[in-house]
Amino acid sequence: MYEHSRRALSDGFTPLGAALEKIADAIESAVEDDAEHDITTALTTEPEAIELAALTDRLITHCKTLAVGLGEIPLAQRSTRAVGALRDWSDLASAGPEADTRHEATDNLAFARMLALIARSMLKAIREHRNTRAFVGRTGLPPVAPDRSGQ
Repeated sequence: MYEHSRRALSDGFTPLGAALEKIADAIESAVEDDAEHDITTALTTEPEAIELAALTDRLITHCKTLAVGLGEIPLAQRSTRAVGALRDWSDLASAGPEADTRHEATDNLAFARMLALIARSMLKAIREHRNTRAFVGRTGLPPVAPDRSGQ
């Protein structure tokens, strides 16, 4: 692993990989928080036309970003939620609201809400995958019995 000199800050060497990992975690967390905020906004409010257009654009960006994240999960490890969310995103992205000339203002809100639901499923799938990887348990052993010493 390469090491990056940071003598001015820490009087020593810091592995560049560890620093990049911290930065990536912070960026990933901010992206997820932004997506979660926009999902909540789309599902709980009825924004005006200009704000709805901006919100829809952000939701499309969130879906594209989250789809890349889900795509990084090996096929064998993808949950049913992840597979379904990617399928829904693919279907919606290939159709788009402009493909149907019957869309009106109320349908634009429906489109934004569909995007929000797909983004929410993608975000949940990514978080579920991350949490299952972080868990270190007793694989291959029965569950631990409840502690009865306090009775």
